[in-house]
Amino acid sequence: MAPVSEPTRDELQAMAYADGELPEAERPEFETRLAQDPALGRQVSEYLALAILARQVAPPEPMDHEWARLARDPLQRMGFGVGWLLLLFASFGIGGLGVYGIVGADMATPAKVVALALVGGFLSLLLVTLRGRLRTLPYDPYEKVQR
Repeated sequence: MAPVSEPTRDELQAMAYADGELPEAERPEFETRLAQDPALGRQVSEYLALAILARQVAPPEPMDHEWARLARDPLQRMGFGVGWLLLLFASFGIGGLGVYGIVGADMATPAKVVALALVGGFLSLLLVTLRGRLRTLPYDPYEKVQR
């Protein structure tokens, strides 16, 4: 297996050109080089072929009206609500049973402290992650993207 190396500047420009992402300022110079360098032309041609192949193998995505219809479906909305409610209930139930089992068990005090610290640590991480997500939600650039 050949060692993986960083792409060269020419490879990066060829990929950007094939994807239509090469900056306008760099485009004329690159197209001049492209006309003079057959190897660079072949490289761009290979990247274009890969892009075409990738589009052909990608499964078809549902149309926007399908997503909108699914979002309006009361069974779909109720299913998500019930699912989250059951998941939260079960999570708190399992956590409560775990704490009850630790406190009520015939374990040494240090073992109980360590077990409770483990449960508390997981709960703390969960709550901090949830809090962070909720606080950054208004700044999420993908929040308004539908799909």
